[in-house]
Amino acid sequence: MKISHFIKHTFALVFIFTLLSCVGKKPVITEEQQITTPPKLLFLNYKINQEDTKKTITLINQITTDGKLKIKDAYNKSATIGDLECLILDEDLNTLETYSIKNPLKKTIEFINDSGKFEKKILALDSVQFSLKLQLHPKSKYAVINEIKETETIKHITTKIE
Repeated sequence: MKISHFIKHTFALVFIFTLLSCVGKKPVITEEQQITTPPKLLFLNYKINQEDTKKTITLINQITTDGKLKIKDAYNKSATIGDLECLILDEDLNTLETYSIKNPLKKTIEFINDSGKFEKKILALDSVQFSLKLQLHPKSKYAVINEIKETETIKHITTKIE
């Protein structure tokens, strides 16, 4: 009787250990998973006109789309006199990012002259369209285009980012 009782208990213990070993080892997640928004690209298209010494910049359109910039340093870091500067601001008008844009009204062209040598010529344009392709910061609310002058910076246009 003791042997059958011992066999029953042994069988019960083996059965319980077998069941416990089959239980999944997947950890229980107690934290909420953060939902991340995909990175966004911002395309800003402007037109700049110059009459005498006065420049005016107008927004043509803006496009926001999903995506990520492949080249991060697409815009020149150091601005010189006559160049434009794009400031990306948050809702409290704090600067998040700064981009320098070479003067779009001055185009440099290269060509082969009559003697077969390369020449560079700088054209001064009266009107031209220019575009900015930027990585959109999640807190971005405004884009400001300024012109760099010798003694000051002239604010031309503020665009609300939608």
